[in-house]
Amino acid sequence: MPIQITEITSKYLSKAHNWKSPGNDQIQNYWLKAFPATHRHITKNFNAITEEMEKAPDWLTTGITYLIPKSEDSKEVRNYRHITCLTTMYKTLTGIIAKRISTHLEEQSLLPAEQKGCYPGSKSCKDQLMILKAIYEDCRRRNKNLSRAWIDYQKALDSVPHSWVEKSIAMVGVNSKIVRFYELFIEKWDIRLILKTKQEVMQSQTIQI
Repeated sequence: MPIQITEITSKYLSKAHNWKSPGNDQIQNYWLKAFPATHRHITKNFNAITEEMEKAPDWLTTGITYLIPKSEDSKEVRNYRHITCLTTMYKTLTGIIAKRISTHLEEQSLLPAEQKGCYPGSKSCKDQLMILKAIYEDCRRRNKNLSRAWIDYQKALDSVPHSWVEKSIAMVGVNSKIVRFYELFIEKWDIRLILKTKQEVMQSQTIQI
């Protein structure tokens, strides 16, 4: 599963937000778009990392989590809203790989038609609501009974074990090097907590995820 230069420029960066908050690398997408001469060098390093994970620098997988107070009571953990910023290089690399996997799933018809969440080109809940509305109106026109049930999975994506994700992508035929890449990348995930007050900026040590 080689990564081509054209994927960085036309398929990922063209859709990336120019000024999205960066992480440790402090690089915003605008500058990657503005200097296309860097793309072949970025691609070379991306290919090296997917081939040998040991070549990945530690900063690549370190996120910065900003703690934003929701009230003046700073002693309660629940009174903070947290926002994590990942490095632009990490998001670019994983975005390219995710697109490759998505294309593979579509070409092999491995995604069920009912799947709307995270489906390319889907509006997720809006799509499902429109389908439900059409069914409802059809039943009313035909004077048919209709029962509906809604199931809300709390933190559905957050609670899936990483081992299940790795097993799933292997089962659908994703390149073994990419499966291994994700396994090793997940082990390298860590964050630093940052809290800004009027007096100072406090920062934690690196925390392993």
